Amino acid sequence: MKSCGSNENQCFLRRRAFSVNTAPPPEREWVMIRHADPDRPIATFTVLCYNVLCDKYATVNQYSYCPSWALNWEYRKMSIMKEIRNYEADIITLQEVETEQFRLLFQPELKALGYTGIFSPKSRAKTMNEEDRKYVDGCAIFWKSEKFEKEKEHLIEFTQVVVKKASTSEHMLNRVMPRDNIALCAVLRIKENVYNNRRMTMAAADNVGGSPLVVCTAHIHWDPELCDVKLVQTMMLAHELYRLLEEVAEQFRITPQQTPVLICGDLNSLPDSGKIDYYG
Repeated sequence: MKSCGSNENQCFLRRRAFSVNTAPPPEREWVMIRHADPDRPIATFTVLCYNVLCDKYATVNQYSYCPSWALNWEYRKMSIMKEIRNYEADIITLQEVETEQFRLLFQPELKALGYTGIFSPKSRAKTMNEEDRKYVDGCAIFWKSEKFEKEKEHLIEFTQVVVKKASTSEHMLNRVMPRDNIALCAVLRIKENVYNNRRMTMAAADNVGGSPLVVCTAHIHWDPELCDVKLVQTMMLAHELYRLLEEVAEQFRITPQQTPVLICGDLNSLPDSGKIDYYG
């Protein structure tokens, strides 16, 4: 019993967990933000954001309430892929994707379903040998190839951004620098078939086809004791995203305010926190 690293009751419950049939969680209720104007060309697509929990973080100590078999990656990866297939989202953004699992699992599985994707590991991967890099987690973005095509991709490394901006604040540098979180962006061109307005004329379709969409997936630092680090990373993300929007707007001859951006990710923050309020 003691080898479980917890008290006897906890070990007993963990062994017994899910040993009986339990009902699946109810379907989520979708919230309509606004109704589309039938006379305007509107790009309609679905988005899925998912932190898949990297295998090295799925420990019994961290998730003591969960049975060991349910934490095993071989079991979890099947459930994750089943969930992704079920939603059939047009855009998929993932966090905590292990480098090796992107190559062996996510990329080939989703390619077979008609997706194209990009991936970047956390900054620490640059300092590691090839074998160790396989187990570094990072962020990934996938999109349905029939609906979008990639114009370019952009990586935001918070450790690099803070070096540029913290020249006058050694304290901020020391707080943020050790946390190698990242954000990954894809600048996509929206294909005409995403605009499903039947009233839209061919001329209107020609005007909107190829319009840009900036997709971002970010993974903000997790530790609740480091709220200041989370806030700084959140602010850096917003600043770097706006710089990217300016570049895209100039390329497509529109304004940054006219450039649609989709911000996804695991912000490790509560809905009423300052980090979320910052984006309001």
